[in-house]
Amino acid sequence: MKKILVGDFRIGEEEKKAINAVLDSGRISEGMKTREFETRFAEFIGTKHAVALSSGTSAIIAGLTALHHHPEHHIKKSTKVITTPLTYIATSNAIVLSGFEPVYVDIEPTTFLITTENIRACLEEAKNPEEYSVVLPVHLMGYACDMEGISKVAKDFGLLTFEDSAQAHGTLYKGRKTGSLSLLADFSFYIAHNIQAGEMGAITTDDAVIA
Repeated sequence: MKKILVGDFRIGEEEKKAINAVLDSGRISEGMKTREFETRFAEFIGTKHAVALSSGTSAIIAGLTALHHHPEHHIKKSTKVITTPLTYIATSNAIVLSGFEPVYVDIEPTTFLITTENIRACLEEAKNPEEYSVVLPVHLMGYACDMEGISKVAKDFGLLTFEDSAQAHGTLYKGRKTGSLSLLADFSFYIAHNIQAGEMGAITTDDAVIA
């Protein structure tokens, strides 16, 4: 039986050549390859902007921080962010490190994704819905959350939607790629994910202020 490894580490000649080209350029960050990635990844996802970061965790932190300082979409620190308990801990860590409080809603047992119904129930049962600022659905293992329903619930309660698409590069939802279905989204390019860059993250958005 063949073993399927988590993050099977293989670097071919094409990758080595690309790495050496960056090393030979004298710029290992914020160079032309970074700009090229941002342009091409935004085109791939279908957004106006993509911003490269050091990790998916830093992408969530940067995204929430950008929303806090955003002149139009300003969200207050210490407000609540609805998300899933079933994902990598970086999602919750990033919410806390950004100064917000994660609130968990239950998942659908066959897809493992949070549901529109559970998000709505959480907000309807909340003593003070105004304490909530963001819905942060996580697309898991290539499966997309019900973004149409989630976005409607968020809009009904005056919340922003921020996709965690770290595990869903290229996933289609009703003809559009995840990462283009909300105000902003985060991606991770850790070695265990389906597009890898060792360690890297990105934010995608159509909002020039966030970018």
